[in-house]
Amino acid sequence: MMAVPTEFLRGLLGFLGLSSAFMSGRSAVAVRKGWQKPSRLYGWAIRTAVCVVAVAFRNPVDIVDLIVWGLVALAFAAGMQSVLRHKPPEDLTRRIFPDEP
Repeated sequence: MMAVPTEFLRGLLGFLGLSSAFMSGRSAVAVRKGWQKPSRLYGWAIRTAVCVVAVAFRNPVDIVDLIVWGLVALAFAAGMQSVLRHKPPEDLTRRIFPDEP
């Protein structure tokens, strides 16, 4: 059986942490606006924390950890910005149903 390199697993956990941080940022804004329950935000935050801590597990803190942690912070901010800049859906009622007599 072939062994999986540890660095590959660290990279995979880093990617999962990035995606979880993005969703955590989106959930933070949604909870703030009252669109979601706080439990969804807690779930994403816990997933993010577990992945970020797992990247540094069994290794001293090195440049890979610092890069992943920086990218996680940027992904969180990008998730928040994506929800804050979301356009409301266009109202097409008048175009579909013109003024009827």
